[in-house]
Amino acid sequence: MWLWPNLLSLDAPLVALLWQTLFIRCFRVSESGPRRALPSVLLVAAVWLIYAADRVLDAWRGACAAPRHEFYRRHWRTVLPIWTVVFAATAWIAWTELPRPVFARGAWLGAAVALYFAAVHSLRRKWPKEAAVAVIFALGASLAAWTRVETRADILTVILFSCLCWINCVGIEQWEQGRGHLPVGLIAACVGLTALFILFRERPVLASAEAASAAALFLLDRGRLNLSADAVRVLADAALLSPILFLPLAGMQF
Repeated sequence: MWLWPNLLSLDAPLVALLWQTLFIRCFRVSESGPRRALPSVLLVAAVWLIYAADRVLDAWRGACAAPRHEFYRRHWRTVLPIWTVVFAATAWIAWTELPRPVFARGAWLGAAVALYFAAVHSLRRKWPKEAAVAVIFALGASLAAWTRVETRADILTVILFSCLCWINCVGIEQWEQGRGHLPVGLIAACVGLTALFILFRERPVLASAEAASAAALFLLDRGRLNLSADAVRVLADAALLSPILFLPLAGMQF
């Protein structure tokens, strides 16, 4: 049962939504008006569309070793019409309801996603796929708060979050394959310490959330051999749910 969010590609949208909410509150982006939930709805839909499409295409290429890919190999005929409806509704709502500047930023990210799909699923060349996913994911989750990104500390929060996303992607890849040369735990520890020692003074809530996720990834890397492959896969994404702990503090004056 606990694996279903991963199989249905619902874990990534939840992570994106939580971090978007944390960025919005910490950067004090105005959320007033009847459309304040619109960025969240569109983000959840967009992330699901990207992840579902990516996994279907992976499954079509024969990459079915992971349960999530096997799920889409078996059920892509059911998923495809749902995906089409969600895509059409998301595109229409974004075009008709989003302010033009926000839509333009989203369009640039959409172009980056299109390049990603072309590089991974058409050209099929070896390149840093995990890094591209991490950067696009972090920029998408923080997109609604871009207008309030003003200082180097603000930029660093987004960079560190993209590092956490990269660690998540690389960690899952290495842990599933049982091999890999990157010291995932050590890198996670470095990200967490950077957040605490460099970022905490200006952005304490975001720094704490990023340090908490980094610590969770570090501990998971240390203890993964005592866990099943499915448990490691789920816990790797659960490690990025740290905003749940810090959202009550977001927006408070320090």
